[in-house]
Amino acid sequence: MQLEIQSPIQPLAIGNGFNPLLVAEPDPVVDPAVIQQAVIKRPIPKREILDLRRIQSATEAVAGLERDGMELFGLTKGQFSLTDMIEAILAKTGPADLSISTWTAANGDVTRMLELLNSGAIRSCRWLVDLTFMRRCPQLTSEIRAKFGANAIRVTKTHAKFCTITNKDWQIALRSSMNLNQNPRLESFQVGHDPELCQFLSQVLNDIWNRQHKGIADLSSKEIAGWWNDQG
Repeated sequence: MQLEIQSPIQPLAIGNGFNPLLVAEPDPVVDPAVIQQAVIKRPIPKREILDLRRIQSATEAVAGLERDGMELFGLTKGQFSLTDMIEAILAKTGPADLSISTWTAANGDVTRMLELLNSGAIRSCRWLVDLTFMRRCPQLTSEIRAKFGANAIRVTKTHAKFCTITNKDWQIALRSSMNLNQNPRLESFQVGHDPELCQFLSQVLNDIWNRQHKGIADLSSKEIAGWWNDQG
């Protein structure tokens, strides 16, 4: 006898059809061409691995940051924030241009960014944020635009957290699990003077800025998601 094996989970039949609420929909597929170059392959950089769970300041965390081909990788317990790290790095680099990709940001961190801008430590700043950012933080969005310029924001479906900090002497790539807010938990970061990686990240941002009109950020989340899936 040949047995017919059925899936243990079947949609609930209703009449001659199935209950649509119990039929799983496939996850939407994002066209891989939305980022022109999404992957780079390169030798693993030399790095210094740091357990910073008992280090209390971002200044101490980036003390070893030099233009020596070394990358710092560290773990924290959230005793300093991504904003603290940016400020400590700017103290090393001098005035620089800042690009930020983050899922969310806190009002206090935006205010500190403004203070760095007003002091001359930041020469320019642009923000790549998640499409939900505009809905979750409308006042913060308005504040960023008012203080950093109408062209300062672009939106995507993103969870990538990274920064570039650049001037004629430094090309710093900072990657982190931290958003731009307080993170009282185990977090990681990688930072180094890394012109190759910095250029790669900058090109991704430049591509988004060039192809997305600033007004896209004011559309609904569904419309923004459509832009991302089609051509983001």
